[in-house]
Amino acid sequence: MRYRKSIYQVLAVCLLAVVFSGSVRAQESRSLNVGPLRYNTNEALTSDGISWPVDRPVTGDRRDMLDANTVIIGVERTWADASGVVRDIQVAQIGNRKFSDIELVTPPVPGAFKRTYRTPYPSKILDEQNWTSLQGGQDPVDPNLPAAAVIYTHLNTWTGIDIERWAYAFANDDHDDYVIMEYRFNNTSGEVRDGVYFGLQAETSAHSYYPADLWGNYYGATYSGFAAGDRDADSLRLWYSWDGDQVSTVATDSRAKPDGQWGHFQESQFFGHVVLHADTSPGDETDDPLKPVKAGWSQRELAPDLNVAGHEDIYDYLSKGWDSANPGAYSATVDRTGAIVSEGPYRILNPGLGSTGDASADINNTTQFDPLTEQEKTSLFSFGPYTLNPGEDVRIVTAYVGGSIPYRWAIDAGAAYANGNPNQLPLEALPYAIPNADANYLRPDEIDAIRAYTGGRVIASQGSMLDKTTKNEVIDLGRPLLFLNASKAVRTWRGGNVKHGQGSFNIPLAPATPSLTGLSENDQVHLNWGNEAAEDSRAGPIAGYRIYREYVRPPGATGPTDTTFVLHEELPASAREYVDTRVTRGDDYYYYVAAVNDRGVESSRFLNRTGTTSDKFLEALTPSRAPDENWQENVVVVPNPYHAQGAYNYDTNSRLAFLNLPAYANIHIYTVTGDRVQTIEHVSNTGNNDWERQETFSTTRIVSGIYIYVVEELSGPGGGATGNQAIGKFVVIK
Repeated sequence: MRYRKSIYQVLAVCLLAVVFSGSVRAQESRSLNVGPLRYNTNEALTSDGISWPVDRPVTGDRRDMLDANTVIIGVERTWADASGVVRDIQVAQIGNRKFSDIELVTPPVPGAFKRTYRTPYPSKILDEQNWTSLQGGQDPVDPNLPAAAVIYTHLNTWTGIDIERWAYAFANDDHDDYVIMEYRFNNTSGEVRDGVYFGLQAETSAHSYYPADLWGNYYGATYSGFAAGDRDADSLRLWYSWDGDQVSTVATDSRAKPDGQWGHFQESQFFGHVVLHADTSPGDETDDPLKPVKAGWSQRELAPDLNVAGHEDIYDYLSKGWDSANPGAYSATVDRTGAIVSEGPYRILNPGLGSTGDASADINNTTQFDPLTEQEKTSLFSFGPYTLNPGEDVRIVTAYVGGSIPYRWAIDAGAAYANGNPNQLPLEALPYAIPNADANYLRPDEIDAIRAYTGGRVIASQGSMLDKTTKNEVIDLGRPLLFLNASKAVRTWRGGNVKHGQGSFNIPLAPATPSLTGLSENDQVHLNWGNEAAEDSRAGPIAGYRIYREYVRPPGATGPTDTTFVLHEELPASAREYVDTRVTRGDDYYYYVAAVNDRGVESSRFLNRTGTTSDKFLEALTPSRAPDENWQENVVVVPNPYHAQGAYNYDTNSRLAFLNLPAYANIHIYTVTGDRVQTIEHVSNTGNNDWERQETFSTTRIVSGIYIYVVEELSGPGGGATGNQAIGKFVVIK
């Protein structure tokens, strides 16, 4: 008999919260970092997050696509809780803030959490300093791995059912906008577990600022046909989110958050959670198209969690129908045929909220919401009921996936969008037709997906100034790209033979990322790379190497760029070095080197990229001046006078710079009263040296005043003074 709600249940929940509120030890964390979709997790699965796309250059553009990931196990089992109450339902739940003591409910298996790479993690040495990731360099390598990187997690639960998860990430550019999550739920209790449900919750997100965006109204437009055996029907079991318009504040057009100054669309992403596979039963590993048995979303604060809800409430959430009062009038439910019914297993947005007048289309195209009533939501996939005998397991596979218009479109269409912001720079007409000019920014399959979505119609012609309706149509082109990437994830899983981290996917492997060494030299940057790609036999023969360099904006162009890196040079397969002479001395440059195989697949563009530290400048490669033969006449300090604002105008990253120096020297700095405050050792065999921190010997910052410098030439590194000097002065204004 199910335990019924009473004052005792409330008391028991309170006691549970007290008993399980003990401190939790710090959890080790890892990220899947081989592509633009970066999945972050820890060994307890309590703080999963996703950054996507991580390589967008404009500060403030939305990147965090996952606010919470939750795994729930509900079983029919007789047990006594901490207060002595006997129950016949037990729930184990893990996720961000979902329970206060994971060590009791879902303890991690010691030593089981690990990240493995298919190829060795590349080293990165810049100007003789090692910037290789300490974690990455120490992680194990398995050349038979089915993906570029895999994170394995293993937890016990107090239900007697273990959780194992393999998270797969791909470096192949055609498959790096999704990450696959394979779950194995194994009955290790030694007893039969009846009435078992598995819930996977995800609070995906595509917005940066309140109010929130829209959450998920797609479940395969013809999925009922697929479930009935029509394999040409839509097979996507997908819920997703996107940035929507506000209906309660019609004067504000918040969709995609057009930047107030430059106009570019900051939040054009669509992001979702898709089911790839669910075992029919423990004894039948074929995919059951009728699972999940319940799917949809609810307001985040009403999605129950073990901190505040009883085991029975959470089990009902997994196994019973949707609460019609949550979230309210803007939701609807559909049955397995897609028909809107009063109580259906799949919750969608109310088609009445749409604007097209076509109810079937509105289910998938609603673009408005009311932030006063629609709060952040959590999507749910619930699978069950299963009966697991001792030693039996169930596999469930999902993927997180993103889709968005090319960033170049977000910039150009944003500039052409007349949003009426008086602070915005002069608007520019769209320089090409969308989607006809897509060959420069999209792959062939993406072109096909967009043309199928639009019926070949050109949404915005060259010279267009976009209105609100057209702007939304452009942003909506990210939706078919989301569907395309979701279907890729489905096909990748079905086309492979992967199980429990072993096997292979039927997609081309990206070559190993070469280790990179960079040196800042006189009027050039010197790059060398390793032989890892040529030694990666599984990825095929290497056809060549491509040098990518961060885009250098032309003078006066301070708006957003289409990408942080552009192709700079292509080299043959035999090449192992490149000298970049197309540089300006004193400027900072950032690179990555990609190996490309005979199928045109490049290695990861993230693992050897420079400028990825929290302080990007530290990884800059900066070509310097050659030593000046006439240094005694030409030595100069810039900027002079040194002023806080003047330093920004001169491209020295707010540092004092000594230019036209000899190859080796000591630079002594004195006050006008003759007190020596600092000596800079210049031993770089270059013609310039920065005084980065402007500190005295006692590490205090210098004050305003006039300073004298004496450049004392040395015979070499560590050599003695030659007797040649240059003397000058500079002014500091604080």
